[in-house]
Amino acid sequence: MEKHILSKSTFLRGLQCSKSLYLYKYFIQKRDSISTEQQAIFNRGNNVGLLAQKLFPGGVDATPAKRSNNIEAVEKTKKLIESGVEVIYEAAFQHNQVLAILDILVKKDNEWYAYEVKSSTKISPTYLLDASLQYWVISNSGIPLKDISLIIINNQYLRSGDVDLKGLFSIKSVLKNALENQELVEENINSSMSVVNTAVEPDVKIGEHCFSPYNCDFMGNCWKSVPQNSIFEITGVKKTELFDLYNKGYKTIDQIPEINELDKNVNIHIQAIKKNEAHIDKSAINIFLEKIKYPVFFMDFETFMPAIPLYEKTKPYQHIPFQYSLHYKKDKNSELEHFEFLADQHTDPRKSFVEALLKDTESAGTILVYDILMERNVLNGLKKDFPEYSSEIDIRLSRMVDLVQPFQERSYYHPAMKNSFSIKNVLPALVPELSYSNLKIASGSVAMIAFENLSKETDMFRALETREQLLEYCKLDTLAMVKIFEVLEGVG
Repeated sequence: MEKHILSKSTFLRGLQCSKSLYLYKYFIQKRDSISTEQQAIFNRGNNVGLLAQKLFPGGVDATPAKRSNNIEAVEKTKKLIESGVEVIYEAAFQHNQVLAILDILVKKDNEWYAYEVKSSTKISPTYLLDASLQYWVISNSGIPLKDISLIIINNQYLRSGDVDLKGLFSIKSVLKNALENQELVEENINSSMSVVNTAVEPDVKIGEHCFSPYNCDFMGNCWKSVPQNSIFEITGVKKTELFDLYNKGYKTIDQIPEINELDKNVNIHIQAIKKNEAHIDKSAINIFLEKIKYPVFFMDFETFMPAIPLYEKTKPYQHIPFQYSLHYKKDKNSELEHFEFLADQHTDPRKSFVEALLKDTESAGTILVYDILMERNVLNGLKKDFPEYSSEIDIRLSRMVDLVQPFQERSYYHPAMKNSFSIKNVLPALVPELSYSNLKIASGSVAMIAFENLSKETDMFRALETREQLLEYCKLDTLAMVKIFEVLEGVG
């Protein structure tokens, strides 16, 4: 058997960009490093896939001793089928040097059924193409499939007792889509084979395809000629509009003409860049400051979103709060006080979280949050989970004010914000002496991964170190809010 040339992943890569496929096959060393967040997505997918195998118990795993030995995997799968095994995990097939590894293959009533597991709650067009390629390889390998299905997560599932696999997972047949896509699959296999066999790098310019359906992992290579202060640093604008400008020759923000079709907020950003000065609407800032009455709490939550519900009466991907930080100022000139909470990683954190939060915020005063949606949703969720605290939570909700407002509305705009009102952009623009760059945990997504991994950590000292890093990160979030608020007070 010849070594495969295309796999499911490289087939999909070729659909997105022929240059990405070429670089992957011949210059893999140019690939961007995998981020912590991306690795966590891969790990989640693997864990969900392993759990879904229990829907079809008693199967045999066709994974070879050396995972990269795909020829052995194909041969092992063939032997398992010939020996009468009716449930095979990681079943491998190859046709015309195209490899497909299927999550679960099941024989029932002398008919074969294929199942691919996704950790998503929805079926995307990419998943349908994925399944279509698998159908093409498997059926052309001599296994007539009665059906091919995607197993996805049911986001309406509410855990009650042990995880109910049939409730957690939804099985959706995609046979009709797979059959309709067979001609398209074959055409794209041929074009991708041509890219790989020609061994000449395709001349593909950067474009919207760099981001669809996924952010390409060769952007570090293909985008290296894009200058600093490029138009792509403008956020909140459709990629189509940015590439339209770029292809017309406007590479940097200061080249964008005064008269353009971009919206008001984008043009505030453009003018701030051109003048190299902040745009400040003192009147609007004063109106915002009037909403805030001392004493003031500066509040931030951290949550994690397990795909498989860990706790009673929780759903897949539900925001589970596990940590908060509170900075407190009795009046404008008083010393800062700090309160914090970080849950035990081995228990459901919700009740201890809400009880501690209500205690620490029981005195009167405005509660400032940054980008209110998440904190509001978490508190409303806790009201449903613990109705006995509903009235107290409502009081906290009524006291909340969103510190993002003057930045979102561009009442205060600094060119270093890059048309973003994220606190990670606002902080270095207004308070450059404060930075997340030296923290081991420096973003909310990394924090949620770190906490979720804590439950599996067996090294006590490493667990303590991670907990300290989580506390340090969340504390900086609310300290950042304090310092940003002080800047606004200095303007008002």
